Amino acid sequence: MSRHPQLPAWAERLHQALAGAAASISEIYAALGEPENGGWLGDALAGRVQPRQSQLAMLAVCSGLPLAVLAGDTPVQRSLAVALRAGVLATDGDIDVVARRAETSLRDLELLLSWYPQEGARTSALAMEARRAVAQDVYHKRAAARTAERLRDYLELGDEEPVGDITQFIESLGAAVIFDSMPETVQGITLRDPAQNSWRSIVMVNTNHTWWGRQRFTLAHELCHLLYQDDRSLFVNRKNYPDENLQEIRAEVFARHFLAPDFAVRQFWAEHGPKKPIDGYGVPLAKFMMRFGLSRQASIKTLVEAAGVSRSHLEAYSRLRISQLMQQARLQDEWEQACSAQGEKSASHWMLSMALDAYRDGLVSSEVVARVLGRSENVAGVEQELEEAGYQQIVASTDFC
Repeated sequence: MSRHPQLPAWAERLHQALAGAAASISEIYAALGEPENGGWLGDALAGRVQPRQSQLAMLAVCSGLPLAVLAGDTPVQRSLAVALRAGVLATDGDIDVVARRAETSLRDLELLLSWYPQEGARTSALAMEARRAVAQDVYHKRAAARTAERLRDYLELGDEEPVGDITQFIESLGAAVIFDSMPETVQGITLRDPAQNSWRSIVMVNTNHTWWGRQRFTLAHELCHLLYQDDRSLFVNRKNYPDENLQEIRAEVFARHFLAPDFAVRQFWAEHGPKKPIDGYGVPLAKFMMRFGLSRQASIKTLVEAAGVSRSHLEAYSRLRISQLMQQARLQDEWEQACSAQGEKSASHWMLSMALDAYRDGLVSSEVVARVLGRSENVAGVEQELEEAGYQQIVASTDFC
């Protein structure tokens, strides 16, 4: 039976949703800049005026609840936020901090897209086109390789052409990419809200002692989850995973074939591989790593699988310092340049662009910009930098979080 029988159904659902919020109702009113029991939220909870979608998006950010839950599109028990607070999704507890940042970022992404629905429509259309490349096959590895081939065709990549900016491509499909520090056992994560049919998601890549080639592989791995719309809320890409985890196996196979297709690998090795045993394998291995943007471990595995190179010929180079390997191949400068940003934390460029526009137009507060930047503890500093960069709000609004 309804606890508020006199209220319309939408207001009753809103009461039920807010009852599961991490913040108290007083804290939510304060975050919205509304007097308690007043403003648009007071009208909504009293059943007088149904809130707009943009207002619900702001409420999602301030309450920590998914937009779909507040809108009544999905039951509270399916709330991603509630699941995270309960610790259901944070495997072994070692990714709790990064998962919570991903959750906050997902709420902020929903808020920004509520102000810029054309961005949501644009990225959804591109994602729908890209998913035409997905191959369905009972054999996950074969499906992954075929999907990688078809996606390369969709991107009009030549047979031997390396993949360029994966981050930009993933963001064009409606997933925000963030680089942040994580435990060394974790390569990256993808977080999505199961209530969102659009498959909006946050992809986070580890910057903690992680080579840039491994970061590219992680991005390609997470891209596979996005393309297949794998039915989970949180994907944790670890260095090791169980053999029975078919979704992770498929993502690994996809990443390898997407970044380094068999034909391209064989062609490269035929041209650059050692012609005589005395030539050695170190220089061509270094060239292969730089050509395809793969880590050393992934490069060795790929050459063994696709080009038939004996692992014993490459094993000695797995213990050599990579800087020495690159120096022997006269690729030291290129390698150092590629490594220059691998340890830097970075916000989603797509989200930041929307956040800056929304801040300038008076649609969101500096707190939102600070959260997008990963600097929520230094809002004052972010405000000063915004002012110095010429971002002056056209309209000062109190109707945001």
